Amino acid sequence: MAKVLSLAITNGSILRYGTLQGEINPIPQSSARVFPFGNRNNNDIERLQSLPPIPEDDRAKEVSQALLFSGVVGACLAVNLLGGLFGMEDLTPFTNLVLGAAITTVVVDNFFDAIVMGGSAVAKMNEDKLPAGAKNMSAPQKEDMPLGIGTGSMTGSVVRGLSRLLNVNTERDCQCEAAAVFAAYSLGLPCFAFQPNALEGASLVIDSMRSEPRRNDDAQNIQGSLDNLASNSGLLKMLVWLLAPVAMELSKYPQLMSSDPREALGFVNRLSDQARSNAQYTSALMDALPENEEQTNDYLRWALAEADLLLRNNKNIVDSLSKALAGGAATVGDCVAVLEEW
Repeated sequence: MAKVLSLAITNGSILRYGTLQGEINPIPQSSARVFPFGNRNNNDIERLQSLPPIPEDDRAKEVSQALLFSGVVGACLAVNLLGGLFGMEDLTPFTNLVLGAAITTVVVDNFFDAIVMGGSAVAKMNEDKLPAGAKNMSAPQKEDMPLGIGTGSMTGSVVRGLSRLLNVNTERDCQCEAAAVFAAYSLGLPCFAFQPNALEGASLVIDSMRSEPRRNDDAQNIQGSLDNLASNSGLLKMLVWLLAPVAMELSKYPQLMSSDPREALGFVNRLSDQARSNAQYTSALMDALPENEEQTNDYLRWALAEADLLLRNNKNIVDSLSKALAGGAATVGDCVAVLEEW
């Protein structure tokens, strides 16, 4: 693909491939977090320190808890509806108790504010009808609820898991796919995966490394080149690509459903494993990879911020690409046509 794109650029067929590489700012360098390739711009250092953490994603736990909750509710309903056919009427009071407690806990834990607000509004509308003692009563505070009920800490993962199981949003998926394709194309990455992942990213970096013979022997030596992704700027571009769907989804929705922020960390870990296990790659990769967990966290936060900035600055073209994908028949060629405005 890289050769085809190179030829297309040479003959002038495409003009915008890789044109936004210069807009990606290198991660800043400070005395506390030293990156050998970082810049020393004080504004960038302050920006890095103020960036929020990478969002956590525990979809396996959320889905498993949602399935468990659904199973309990389904079993209780089955006993209530069909218990008479199998002589299980005596279990009905118990299943009703479990069913009521489970549903009430989930509703109160996740919709406490809405319940309190609605109750207060109803009470205010009927204030003249309330007993004198009830008029002076105030709604309970979330902090005073037992077991943290009302904060979502008990059953929030159940609601998020149910959302993952029941929610099918094609428009949302297409927005994330459009962000990934745009990031890859605009940053000059020879890969137009609609759903980027760590394995594909690591393979792309390894494949981009050029092998040239040493002068003294026949061993292979990894050499850098302009399109070599095994470099600090190359790895940052790859992380921007991997986190572009996350940035797009975070800008529009409170919960990540279509994108996965774990892919970026998985990409760094895969390259670190390659650098440790294969001496041929050690020198080229270790110079670009972050040295510890703190630097890795800074690296990922900076890449997410750069991805968000890239998408916001090119919102119109990304939206057009998303609409093309939502049609259901768009190919990679159609995406290139949108990006090049043919």
